[in-house]
Amino acid sequence: MSTEADPINIAFGIDAAYAPHAACVIASIVRHAPDGRFRFIVLHGDIARPLQLRVESVAPQASFTWLEISDDEIPELPAQPQDRTHLQRPTLFRLALARRAPADWRRVIYLDADLIVMRDIREIWRADLDGAPIGAAIDSFVDEAAFAKRWDLPAGGSYFNAGVLLLDLDQIRAQNAFSATLDFQVAHRPAFNDQDALNYVFWRRWKRLDNAWNIQRYMFVGQSSEGFSADKSLKGPLPGIVHYTGPEKPWVRGAWHPWAWLYWENLRRTPFFAEVARASHIDSYDRLRMRLRWFRRGPRYTGRASA
Repeated sequence: MSTEADPINIAFGIDAAYAPHAACVIASIVRHAPDGRFRFIVLHGDIARPLQLRVESVAPQASFTWLEISDDEIPELPAQPQDRTHLQRPTLFRLALARRAPADWRRVIYLDADLIVMRDIREIWRADLDGAPIGAAIDSFVDEAAFAKRWDLPAGGSYFNAGVLLLDLDQIRAQNAFSATLDFQVAHRPAFNDQDALNYVFWRRWKRLDNAWNIQRYMFVGQSSEGFSADKSLKGPLPGIVHYTGPEKPWVRGAWHPWAWLYWENLRRTPFFAEVARASHIDSYDRLRMRLRWFRRGPRYTGRASA
């Protein structure tokens, strides 16, 4: 486990198009932990220094390390007929963390750039992994029994969402686990890309984090959550992280997500607000409608509230 004196290491894997969204995530992190000692690593493929500086301006007290990932490290995988989703190369950048992160980065929180932090992220940082190499929250959508059958894995495992990961890099390095994940991805091209590959490699040897630290749209009523078991539902207290999984991103005009307004609230704390709004064709009226729909429509929790 980490100590209060340790800096908090947080990593992203993005391209230039997602830099404004990563800045929004960072803004939400420092908003809820203004006294935190943060070190950010951004694994990227094409982000020029001026854009890097704009992202860094969101957290001037933090340190930033920008690591460009070459094609030799993480290849571009062409689409194949069996691919269920289009694989964006930056999603694989996290697999370079074990090799490229500084040696003193023994523990790291990896975050996707399509989420918002709503509580002090040091609650995750202090989590005890009980000897597991990865901590994560369960995926609310994937059928773990079908996944195990598909890949001939032992029964009784759970399937995690890879958008929020607490990583023990010492173990991952010693086991060469991320290299094995990339090998699996290249060889099999699974349905949900490297999330499937990570679940295959770490099957039945990861520590489950509370659902609140990766709330997905299927975890609440009105978002196709009916029929999901209580352990895959949002039960309260308030989410720690809202993850905009699927195509309903808050910067996509016409898409509905109950917490879309929260993205825009945090984006205001970055230098990217005006340009994202302009590119998305989302104006102040649209953002007001997001808030009003929030008050009218929820979310309503699928499970019983915690005592």
